[in-house]
Amino acid sequence: MQADRTVRAVLVGDTLYEKRPDGSLIPIEDLTDEARLDAMTDEEIEAIAAADEDGPPMSDEEWARAVNIPVKVPVGIKLDSDVLDWFKSGGRGYQTRMNAVLRRYMETHRKAG
Repeated sequence: MQADRTVRAVLVGDTLYEKRPDGSLIPIEDLTDEARLDAMTDEEIEAIAAADEDGPPMSDEEWARAVNIPVKVPVGIKLDSDVLDWFKSGGRGYQTRMNAVLRRYMETHRKAG
């Protein structure tokens, strides 16, 4: 995997994969030096994280406001053909649009009930 290109990553179980344009999944090599990390104290790890300009550590307040992104689950679902055709007529991303409609329905009914 080259560092200068955008990669679409997919988490399956505990393994991270690169999703190729043809839909195939290639495991992404874990470059973490576990032995070095295990030998460090919590203070050393926190100091390194605090000095990281690309990803400063989050405060407890920021963690409390963090958004929990739901995990996508593949399902088999039977839909009326005209409903599916209508969503597909909008082009790529029709499943994402269907998910958005279902999410809005869920959130509306969760608040009401």
